[in-house]
Amino acid sequence: MSKPYDAVGKDLLELDPAAWVAFLGVVCPANAVSLIDSELSTVTTAADKVVWIADDPPWILDVEFQSWSDTAAPPQLLKYNALLQEKHKCPVASVLVVMRESANSTAYNGRFPVTPPFGPAWEFGYTVVRLWEASAEALLTGPLALTPLAPVANLGTADVAEVLRRSVERENREADPARTDRMFAAISVLLTMRYGDVISKDLLKRYPDIREIAPFKMFLEDGRAEGRVQEARAVVLRQGRKKFGAPSPEHEANINSIADLTLLETLSERLLDVKTWDELLKSE
Repeated sequence: MSKPYDAVGKDLLELDPAAWVAFLGVVCPANAVSLIDSELSTVTTAADKVVWIADDPPWILDVEFQSWSDTAAPPQLLKYNALLQEKHKCPVASVLVVMRESANSTAYNGRFPVTPPFGPAWEFGYTVVRLWEASAEALLTGPLALTPLAPVANLGTADVAEVLRRSVERENREADPARTDRMFAAISVLLTMRYGDVISKDLLKRYPDIREIAPFKMFLEDGRAEGRVQEARAVVLRQGRKKFGAPSPEHEANINSIADLTLLETLSERLLDVKTWDELLKSE
């Protein structure tokens, strides 16, 4: 179930597991919550960290993040649940946090029925949390480690900029520098996940003080670099069409796959000396 956006959720879980436990509605003292290794590395790369609840008896909360639609997610949850119970000899509760609305699936209904060809049917139950349905205000005013989720929670597009500003201001005010950088990096990734590159960068550009913060500055600079690469590709294709005629699908795909700005600039210069698309791309 692992995808790049899911890693952001795991990182925020590591920042403050007790905050997530409270967010998910589990009632227990914060000092009873800790993050432990799943000890399942020999079996699966998922569920690498799980939440240990030092209750009586103790139990495990397995929080899995899902940023893409996958009907195999519920049976995977069942597998991790069974493996964790066997490894740690304690009850395990499973939670699926769906990161974005486009990742939602009718399969994520909190139940996974098992109907064997012989013997009784049974059902595995788990909790589903849809991030875009969560209250942005509750996330802004709750535990600090959850504030990066506020701009991608339940709010209108017109309200995103203000929620983003409040989130960043609170993190700047209350978190130590190392934690702040991790939360700011999470915001950049989550904004892209929910709103796409263009809108996310536009939101950040509205606040000069925000865009000078290292993770956001890097995010915006990456966008500018990508913009220069796209422009250079367009120049090569446009000038090539004028000189050679329309490129073949293979030639066009070749050029569009080039991410090196220097190489694209070299191709633009080479256009003066060659007569065909094949000559232009022969060394690439």
